[in-house]
Amino acid sequence: MNYFHSQHFFDNREFTPPLKSCTPKAPANLIFSKKYSSSTAGFSLIEMLVVVAIIAFLSASLILNFSRTRIDIEQSANLIMATIREAQSKTVSSTVYNGYNPCGYGIHYVSSNQLAIYVGPNAASPTNCLTINKNYQIGEDAVIKTQTFTDPQVEIKNSFNDIFFLPPDPKTYLNNNASLNQSPITIQIGPVGGTCPTNCRTISIYPSGKIESQ
Repeated sequence: MNYFHSQHFFDNREFTPPLKSCTPKAPANLIFSKKYSSSTAGFSLIEMLVVVAIIAFLSASLILNFSRTRIDIEQSANLIMATIREAQSKTVSSTVYNGYNPCGYGIHYVSSNQLAIYVGPNAASPTNCLTINKNYQIGEDAVIKTQTFTDPQVEIKNSFNDIFFLPPDPKTYLNNNASLNQSPITIQIGPVGGTCPTNCRTISIYPSGKIESQ
């Protein structure tokens, strides 16, 4: 019967201590310098995206403000032309005013943001519509409509002479003159405080009755 004695058995193999790395360590200041230079060598993707987003936002804001200014001026120009055409239409249709047929309808400058439609005297009265003064006469002609710009940032840059339409054609009078050889009446509109022709529109009314905007 074999007996195992309580003994300590030791490995006869020679113990070899772990080898130290032969790679030389870099100085601490050099490691810090590499980390610092690598982190500041350029912009990160997030930083680039933030910059691009800011530039896009500013560009969109400028374009929107410019477009809004152009749209408001266009709307004001359309408002003026619509008012002039309204006077033309009333003349062509011989619209009755206050129970009588007037000699015609005209356009009168009121202020930098207002113009008015006025009606001439009664055509059935002893007054001769061909010989009367077609320009607006206080006390004789009646203002039936005052048109005001809806945008306070837009104004009429120049005062202009009266425009009158005599039925039935209608015949167009510019400053009480129906000559077809005369120059058109021009109405300039633009931003308040601005100088034309920058961001301005010019409306021309010709002796033939043509109305155009440039």
